[in-house]
Amino acid sequence: MQKLWFGLFGLIITTGAFAADLCVRNDAMVVAMNPLVGGTVAGSDSLNKTWSTRFSYGMVGGIATCDLGSQTERAAGKIAVNQNMNFKSIGAVCYCKMLQPTESKWVSSGYSIFSITDERNYAPCAANCASNCAKQVAGSMPLRSGLFSSVNQLD
Repeated sequence: MQKLWFGLFGLIITTGAFAADLCVRNDAMVVAMNPLVGGTVAGSDSLNKTWSTRFSYGMVGGIATCDLGSQTERAAGKIAVNQNMNFKSIGAVCYCKMLQPTESKWVSSGYSIFSITDERNYAPCAANCASNCAKQVAGSMPLRSGLFSSVNQLD
């Protein structure tokens, strides 16, 4: 009977260790992205619509695009209703999407060109969106909060 108990105990211990080995990679590090901590602009590319921001805990980077959006989505940190955007989308509202270290949803950067007289001219948004995302992720707590909190949201 004692051998049976030791056998079951050994099975329980090794199964737990095996399960942890399957779920956690060796030398994995978990970093909490804190929206209260500001960063510095690391760079942006308006042609490829990419941006990156450096924080004390590492780099955050992604892509930017302009889409039609709505008046309610103009505020920084608002999650976009249309999640089918890509870097080729055109419009008057600038959106940021984090791709590094993990993927987020599209979130409004707070930059839009709704104030211009001809809303069909979307070139200013496209030209400035990536640099705006880098600046706003570095300096705008509402945008960081929107990006970071949208990571684990289910559709």
